[in-house]
Amino acid sequence: MTNKKVAIVTGATGGIGFAVAKRLGKDGFAVVINGIEDEKGAKRVEELAAAGIDAEYYGFDVTKEELVTENITKIGEKYGKIDVLVNNAGGLGGRSRFEDMTTDFYRSVMALNLDSVFFASRAAIPFLKKGDHPTIINYTSNAA
Repeated sequence: MTNKKVAIVTGATGGIGFAVAKRLGKDGFAVVINGIEDEKGAKRVEELAAAGIDAEYYGFDVTKEELVTENITKIGEKYGKIDVLVNNAGGLGGRSRFEDMTTDFYRSVMALNLDSVFFASRAAIPFLKKGDHPTIINYTSNAA
């Protein structure tokens, strides 16, 4: 449990997600970053901690419903609430001309850019309801 506001940022080991996590941390949030590269996640937590930010990393694949539910539930139970969920994970996972795109590739892009938002938001809602001003932030790239 914490008296701080708690934010989860998916896909936060690089780029925009890391910048968002850092900004939230500087604004006083305890920040939980997510990614699939554990070594990079640990490095990012060190960087955030060096900036005086309370941060931790949870490594899981946001396209896997069971893993998302399990990990977000663990986070919510640990902190007693979630104040902000930032659905940042996304991308294309490679390049393909639309007419050359396979069904499997299409499904993997949709899983990363759409299914992950549904899984994370649904898992977080019971814990978001425990906060004062619950917020879900979704944004996407041209991959979606």
